[in-house]
Amino acid sequence: MNPPRVTVISTGSELTAGRSQDTNSSWIANELFGLGYSTEKFLVLPDDPKLIADELKNLAATASSENPVLLVMTGGLGPTEDDYTLEVVCELTSSQPVLNEKAHDRLQALYRLRGKGFQEALTTALRQVSIPSNSTGLNNSVGIAPGFWSELQPGAYLACMPGVPSEMVTMFKEELVPLIQKQFHSGELHSDFLFIWGMSESLFQQEFIIDIEALKNGKAVWGVAAKKGFIRVTYQSEDKTLVQELIQKTKEKYKGLCTGDLFEEFPKLLSEKKLTIGTIESCTGGLAAKILTDRAGSSDYFLGSVVSYSNLIKENLVGVNKKTLEAHGAVSAETAIEMADNGARLLGTDLAISITGIAGPGGGTPTKKVGTVFIGTHIKGEKTEVKELFLPFKRELFREVVAATSLYLMYNRLRKLV
Repeated sequence: MNPPRVTVISTGSELTAGRSQDTNSSWIANELFGLGYSTEKFLVLPDDPKLIADELKNLAATASSENPVLLVMTGGLGPTEDDYTLEVVCELTSSQPVLNEKAHDRLQALYRLRGKGFQEALTTALRQVSIPSNSTGLNNSVGIAPGFWSELQPGAYLACMPGVPSEMVTMFKEELVPLIQKQFHSGELHSDFLFIWGMSESLFQQEFIIDIEALKNGKAVWGVAAKKGFIRVTYQSEDKTLVQELIQKTKEKYKGLCTGDLFEEFPKLLSEKKLTIGTIESCTGGLAAKILTDRAGSSDYFLGSVVSYSNLIKENLVGVNKKTLEAHGAVSAETAIEMADNGARLLGTDLAISITGIAGPGGGTPTKKVGTVFIGTHIKGEKTEVKELFLPFKRELFREVVAATSLYLMYNRLRKLV
């Protein structure tokens, strides 16, 4: 089937009232762009079943078998009275709500943990685990509510996913992408992407994109998405050679800052070289370890972590010298080196990442401001290196950026050696 005209829809009165920000739409559009599908427009709708139904009808009415429409909608799949997505889609597809067995089993297990009265509470939550009878279920491996894929009329397809970003992202990648690629051909476009670490969208555009003639004259298009510690840059063109040239120019400009999908490449490299890794973390509280263990099969290379939040743990468990802490402080290159070296011995790993910094909002000094962090990378047989960074972000973002960046720093060293 031809490439679809895509509309991304977010529902929720909290969005239209300005109490929450719609981050789902831009994320979905960027992911679709990377797959070769262009998004025509975004819609943000309140929790109004009539309005939602009318908009879906109008969008579906423009579709045909030769000119298909894909509507990707998030939100409205919860158990409360203002969650109308199931009701609206059942009406539009002449369906009845039917229980999704996987989701139902997960919900029952959750409510049993809550003890007495779970059966009564469970009854009111059943709509959260139901899908329209004339639809294909999309499994939710992160939360409870399943999504679903429905055909509103010939050529008009609707994908409904939860509004919770973590649930939506996983469902999109695991469940929806295979369905979309099976149903539609992407545009006759060639596409490729790079991660550029420590780069902002605006700076990248100013110092690189603005001078690329192929992007000015429309022979190629580009997209960029800001991530935690890096940007993802995507190029598309009908000319495969042109895409390859743009990727090469980007690598020549940014050199070691460029990687592919590090969260795929790094684990693959560790597995291929049979290397083990562990983390010794302070300000990130184990987030680097979490990223490493998010991937199935990580037990092949990840052995463990120590969250050495206090100086007492750094000294008594990790083995950082008390004199080092007194002379240089917990947030220092010297402490980061000892954390990494001693951590590798303690965990028995080939590689170790150490992280010590000031996440804030308090704790800063005139010489070491909030946002200062030292990241150590220990590689067996090599001298441990430390990178000092200043990342003046809010606490949560700071921790996430530091954790992701620590993996990049280790990967970047390692790929030069093996």
